[in-house]
Amino acid sequence: MNKHFILFLNLFLCITLLYRPVYAKEIELPDMGASSSVALTPLMEEQIGREIATQIRNSHQIIDDLELNEYLQNLGFSLVANSDDAYQNFHFFLIGSNQINAFATPGGVVAVYSGLFLATDTESELASVLGHEIAHVTQRHIARSFEKANQLSLPIMAGMIAGILLGAAGGDGGIGAATAIGLSAAGQQAQINYTRANEKEADRVGIRYLALSGYDPTGMPGFFQKLERKNRYVGSNYPEFLRTHPITINRIAEATQRAEQYKRKMTTFKSPLNYRLMKAKLTVLSAANTDRAIQYYQAKVKNNSQSVHPEYYYGYGLALFKKRRYTQAIQVLKDLSLSAPQNTSYTIALAKAHIATDKKSAVKTGLQLLSEAVKNKPYNLVLTASYAYSLIQVGQLKKSVLLLENYNKDNFKHPAIYKLLSMALGKEKKLVKAHIAESNYYYLNGMLPAAIEQLEIARRIAPKNDFYTLSKLDARKQAYKQEKALYKLEDN
Repeated sequence: MNKHFILFLNLFLCITLLYRPVYAKEIELPDMGASSSVALTPLMEEQIGREIATQIRNSHQIIDDLELNEYLQNLGFSLVANSDDAYQNFHFFLIGSNQINAFATPGGVVAVYSGLFLATDTESELASVLGHEIAHVTQRHIARSFEKANQLSLPIMAGMIAGILLGAAGGDGGIGAATAIGLSAAGQQAQINYTRANEKEADRVGIRYLALSGYDPTGMPGFFQKLERKNRYVGSNYPEFLRTHPITINRIAEATQRAEQYKRKMTTFKSPLNYRLMKAKLTVLSAANTDRAIQYYQAKVKNNSQSVHPEYYYGYGLALFKKRRYTQAIQVLKDLSLSAPQNTSYTIALAKAHIATDKKSAVKTGLQLLSEAVKNKPYNLVLTASYAYSLIQVGQLKKSVLLLENYNKDNFKHPAIYKLLSMALGKEKKLVKAHIAESNYYYLNGMLPAAIEQLEIARRIAPKNDFYTLSKLDARKQAYKQEKALYKLEDN
C-alpha cells in the first residue's frame, strides 16, 4: 500500500479522533516529509476513499445482507442528491458492531455501526447521522484538517501517527487516542477547538440536507440529545459516537433552533415502513441469542396489531426462520405477505422460509413466489439476487445464469450480481467465465489488484486457440492496470 496514503489516512483519523484499529494491518510509520506535502487534491481524496473502502470490505466487518446494505445506500444517496456536492463519490457501509458509532473519511466513505442504527427510533434520526457525516465530506473538513495540522509541529504529527499505530497494534483505539492527544497542551487545545468548529458546521449543513430530503430536521439534535441523556452516567462505557462527536448544551440549542426554522416551512416528513422493517431485520441478525429475539417479538405481536406494527410480525418471522422453525415462520410471514403482496421484504422472507424446508412442494412454492415478484419488478436488485441465489441453491444453474445476465443487460452493474454469476458459472464448470465475473465483482468494489488477478487466472485456463477471449482478457487487464496507475498517489 502506498506510504503516502497511510500518512493521509492516519493523520485524518487522528485529527478527527476516529480510531478504527480493525482496519490497520501491517502499518509502518511513513516518512513525514515537509508539512506542505500533505495538502490533499481531489484525486488524492478519491484514491484515499477507494483504499479505505477496500480495507473496510476486506475487514469482514460489514453486515452481509444485500437488502440492508441497499437500504443504507438508498438512504445515503437520497441525502447526497440534496447536498452541496452531489457529484462527490460516496461509499456507505453498515458495520456489524454493537458500538454506537459512525464516521466519515476522505473520499466520501461513510460508515454506520449496527449499534447506532438500532439506537435510532425513526428514519429521520438515522438520516440525521448520515447527513452529519456527509456534511463532513462535502464541507471538505478533511482538507481543512490538514491545513490545521500544517500549523502544528512535525513532532506532534509524528507523535499522532505513533499513537495511532500503538492503538492499532494493541487493538485498543483508546490507547492510540490518549497517546496522540496527550502529546502537548497546545496540540490538544488546537484539536478540541477545531473539532468543535467542524461539528457545528456539520450540524448546520446536515440539518439542511435533512430538510431538503424530506426528513424531520429536528431528528438530528433530538437524537444527539437522546444519546447524551441516556449515556450521561455510564462512565467508561460512554458511546464512541459521543466521544468523537462531543455534545454541549450550546451545540444542541443551536442545532435545535436551526432545525425548528426548517421544520416550520415543511408540511410532511418521510416516515417509511421500510425503515422499521430493516431495523427489525438488523435486530434479528445482530441478536446473539435467537431465543430471546423470538421472545421479544412474540411479546410485541401479542400486544400490537399487524396493521399498525407489521415490523414486529416481520421480526418475529425472521427470528423463527433464524431458529430454523420454518413452518411457524411461514405462517407468520404468509399473513404479512397476504396483507401487502407488493412488499418485496415480505415476499423474499416468505420464499426463503419455503425453500429452507427442503420439501419439494414448499421449494416450488418459494421459487414461484420469487419468479412472480421478479416478473412484476424486473429491475429490483434485491429480488433478482434473492431469486438467483435460490435457483443456485436448488441446482437450477442455467436459469440463474440467464436471469443474472439479463439483469446486467438492462441495469446498472452491481457487484452482488457478478458475485452470484461467478458462483453459478463455477458450479456449471464454466471456469473462464466464472473468473471473469469474479473479476468484475472485484472491479466494481474498487479492488483492482484482485480484479487483475482473476483476469490472469482466466487467461491461464482459457483455451489457447480462443483468440477472441484471450484478446478480450488482455485488453481488460491492460485497462485495469492503467486505471490502477491513474489512482496511484505519486511519491514526493
